[in-house]
Amino acid sequence: MRVAESVESFLKRLTRGGLVAAAAGFLAFTSTSAIASCGPMAGAKLNGTRLPALAQAGPPAAAIVAEPDRGLRSGSIVGLWHVLYTTGGAPFAESFKQWHSDGTELDNINQNPAAGSLCVGVWKQIGPREVRLHHVGWVFASDGTPAGSFTIDETDTIDEHGMAYTGTFTFRTYDVSGNFTGIEVTGNTAATRITVD
Repeated sequence: MRVAESVESFLKRLTRGGLVAAAAGFLAFTSTSAIASCGPMAGAKLNGTRLPALAQAGPPAAAIVAEPDRGLRSGSIVGLWHVLYTTGGAPFAESFKQWHSDGTELDNINQNPAAGSLCVGVWKQIGPREVRLHHVGWVFASDGTPAGSFTIDETDTIDEHGMAYTGTFTFRTYDVSGNFTGIEVTGNTAATRITVD
């Protein structure tokens, strides 16, 4: 099923049955009145704001060797990243993502904090420069009552310099009983490391 058709079908179910999926972007930029926590932003203009933290070219090669505990060594995903999610070439979400050395992850998505802009995940190394992430979040009805949850599963590959990564993701939503709602979106990730200097 094409993404546009699945989104349209999803929005019709929202207005008929009150089911809210974590596709907050679909909701935040449409006329529906549902709220989701830390979900995607389809239809949003991503990267419209200049981000001075991303203006630098990155640390010199000496810093990559000298600061291994900060995740700047080649192959490590530990650190802070600016991440763009796309599906079918269209924007899906944008976030600042923090990967921690203990295998946890924190995501701050570019949406109104009242809708839930922070969510969490766990990750593990699956190859020399490859990681797998399982990310979870809550879904709420427009009146604030719980309406379910969502997951995002990613597989990402860090570039040879440790300053960027790309990968794929699958986004799924679940009702309050934990049943899959049938909403699934797949796409790509592209991230740039944010550094101090």
